[in-house]
Amino acid sequence: MSAPAGWYPDPADAAARRWWDGTQWTAQTAPAPRFGEYAPTAGGSTTAAPAVPVPLPSPVAQTAPVAGGYAAYPSAPAYAGSGATPPVVDVPTSTVWVWLAVAASVLPMLSIFLIDWNAYIAAVVAMSREASSGMTGMPTELMSWEARAIGISLIGWLFYAAFVVFSWLDWRELKRRGVVAPFGWAWSFFVLLGLGSAVYMIGRAVVLRRRTVAGGWAPLWTWIAATVIGFIASISLVVWVIGEIVQAVSFTVQGS
Repeated sequence: MSAPAGWYPDPADAAARRWWDGTQWTAQTAPAPRFGEYAPTAGGSTTAAPAVPVPLPSPVAQTAPVAGGYAAYPSAPAYAGSGATPPVVDVPTSTVWVWLAVAASVLPMLSIFLIDWNAYIAAVVAMSREASSGMTGMPTELMSWEARAIGISLIGWLFYAAFVVFSWLDWRELKRRGVVAPFGWAWSFFVLLGLGSAVYMIGRAVVLRRRTVAGGWAPLWTWIAATVIGFIASISLVVWVIGEIVQAVSFTVQGS
């Protein structure tokens, strides 16, 4: 004998009720009554669920959710966490900007060759001559030479500023070519501390070695060679200037 029509516990969901029309289950459902709440049925009394299993409406197929409760977007790329290794790309790494940065970092050292050292030697000799004769103060020639030397040194600082700009343009070009997280261009500000250009040039080469096929050694070795040559030339000039000053001053003292 079939149970009378009414609300019965849903066999498919313990937290819901489903309407039994007397012959079969229907698609109508309702929340299950809370504890102590009266759940009326069509006959006015609580009736046990049919003992004979009755076929339920076919449930709607649902896609199982992914972790986090959200369906994955099919075209969304997989997220690379902070610990993921950046991919290695096969792109050229020698940009025109890095070569300009190499030049801008070396030219300030060579700017000392723009200074008139013969005028400096003459001014030092004049100062020595005046000191030996009892005169004090700085000769006009030396003051004029210092003014010109300061102007030339300002040109060197402009080259340092250009190095920072070229480093930024190099960093931007590497990102445009597909290099993931190239070495930070802000490290180029260390050039203002003297040989701080080494920080960017070495860091750039190390990072590109890990993240590109070509690497970035050519600009680094060129920078090292140019820097060494610049140092040797600068030291040679300083030695020559000191030797000329000593010789000129000794002649002045002997002549007096």
